[in-house]
Amino acid sequence: MTNVLLEGPGRTLECVYPKFMVDLVQGDETKRSGGFLQQQQRLRARLTQEVLSQTQLRAWVMAGVSSEHLVMRLKLVEKLAGMIDPGHLALVRIAEGLMLLQQTEHPRGLSTPGLMQQVSALTDWFTQRGAYKEKAVTQRGLTVQAGEHSEQIFTRWRAGAYDGWSLPGRCFVALEELRWGAFGDACRLANADVVSMLTDNLRTMAAQALADSVNAAPATRHYYHHWLSTPAVGGSGEHNDMLSWLGDWCDAQRHPVSWSVTQRWQNVALGMPRLCSAKRLVDAMVEEIFAPPLLVN
Repeated sequence: MTNVLLEGPGRTLECVYPKFMVDLVQGDETKRSGGFLQQQQRLRARLTQEVLSQTQLRAWVMAGVSSEHLVMRLKLVEKLAGMIDPGHLALVRIAEGLMLLQQTEHPRGLSTPGLMQQVSALTDWFTQRGAYKEKAVTQRGLTVQAGEHSEQIFTRWRAGAYDGWSLPGRCFVALEELRWGAFGDACRLANADVVSMLTDNLRTMAAQALADSVNAAPATRHYYHHWLSTPAVGGSGEHNDMLSWLGDWCDAQRHPVSWSVTQRWQNVALGMPRLCSAKRLVDAMVEEIFAPPLLVN
């Protein structure tokens, strides 16, 4: 199988593996039903095979790792976490997902005491790793790390690393990269004044970058279809698939702008402004992506 997602649109993205590991623990239970769920299942199945191939875990392919096999998914996330540092947000979310599994009366695939003990041990392992990671990132200086991370991501954006996506799609990808990395660490762990400063700077930088992409001022308004049009380039289908997966947490009612930007196989949400500026798009996406519940849940 050609690694069209990881060697294509996911090639420069650092948030793919942390999000993938969290998805392995959460399974499909947190996804919505109907066509959305079916599409996300297909996307994750593709991504699973690519991750296994890229990390040279071909034996897992033969073992039949799938979204239906909870025990295999948990073993895989443990294996991947031993190979790749998931980052603080992923460690916290994985540990919370495992705790939720233990609290469920009869979780699928965990019907025996032995398996429950394994999940308990895995929960402790990820909880401890999360605590160690939190101590490490706070000792390094959250604000400095966040600033360096932000500059790195915006440099990639300006250099064209995200050009395969729509204009606001590029912004969403950049914000997700920040959320899963050092910038997101600071937004979760720093005090309120630091968080306010970081997010204010983020809004300014992102609005200017988005406005520059259309040679306009941040407050200049355009119709939404002007913003959401996808570049007609090779591999655009894979870019759309990756964007849809990155934004699979979005809800049309609660996150109308992020949902409209990422779930392009659907109609735009009712809450998506039909006439909007770069500043309005960025303000909405920063609020939707960096709202406190989404940083940890």
